[in-house]
Amino acid sequence: MIAVFIYNIILIVLYTITMSISLIFYLREKRKVFLAFSVYLAFFIFDNVIIYMTEFFNTFAHQYNQTFMSIPAAKTIIFVVNAFCSLWIVRLLAKDKMKPYQNGILILLAVWMLSTPLLANSAFKVWLYYLPNQLFLFYLGGYAWYNYKKALDISPMAKKYLKRIGLLAMIFSVAILCEDTFVIFNVDQYSSLTVKIFNRNLCEDIFSILACLIGLNYFLRSHSQQPAEEVAAEVQQERCFEQFCQTYQFTQREMEIFRLLLEHKQNQEIADELFLSVGTVKTHVHNIFIKLDIKKRTQIQALYEQYKLDLKTNLLES
Repeated sequence: MIAVFIYNIILIVLYTITMSISLIFYLREKRKVFLAFSVYLAFFIFDNVIIYMTEFFNTFAHQYNQTFMSIPAAKTIIFVVNAFCSLWIVRLLAKDKMKPYQNGILILLAVWMLSTPLLANSAFKVWLYYLPNQLFLFYLGGYAWYNYKKALDISPMAKKYLKRIGLLAMIFSVAILCEDTFVIFNVDQYSSLTVKIFNRNLCEDIFSILACLIGLNYFLRSHSQQPAEEVAAEVQQERCFEQFCQTYQFTQREMEIFRLLLEHKQNQEIADELFLSVGTVKTHVHNIFIKLDIKKRTQIQALYEQYKLDLKTNLLES
């Protein structure tokens, strides 16, 4: 039992340290990927505390297992939040938008886990409860791998971490499912008189440890090893953007909206991000169109790219 206690403490300390570093980076740099990872780890801690209590307190274990078989609210919340956060992290690294079908997957995941307890108590019922989570983890790995292969507008470092996440998620989704299958059908007990559940999945623990290590590595690399060329390129792009806005006499608000227009965001998305009404956004977009002497959004990118090309040509000639 001492070994199990120390093991639990090590896991919680690792999660807490990684989450704290992630939060510090988020507060410094305001990058959403750090916030997403912090929330992800917070629910790792929550889950591990519950598992720890089932291993050391028999009364709590009995009550928790009985509740799990009828209304597994805590476990369902943990799974759904972690699924959302992991998808959020991959989307941010891939610079991809949330797609309607992905929202549908998350909703289906929650509905499945809330409806499965309606079945009669059995090992198969519990196996069905956990199954969609491992299927989602495999999908997440495939989604990360797809973006690693296909995404164009992302940094080499982001591609590297998408590859790691993809491989980790796909491999461990299978490993976790295999361990769940063995434990649920051969170790746990689900009789009408006795419910004994081994709540810990060792493959899941290994997955979470590796996720923490990948996260820590990402934090350090993104903070301290950004190539000088990338920094110079970012500075140059920002100067070009500011010069463009000054040339066309944009106001501060028009500059903010123009930046989002270059990211191909629609009026509602711009309104949500800048906390404005859609009507106000439409007015600013209309003024931007007048200053640029254009009529369609599709002309914005072409006009800006031509400006950058002309500016680069002028600099070379001088």
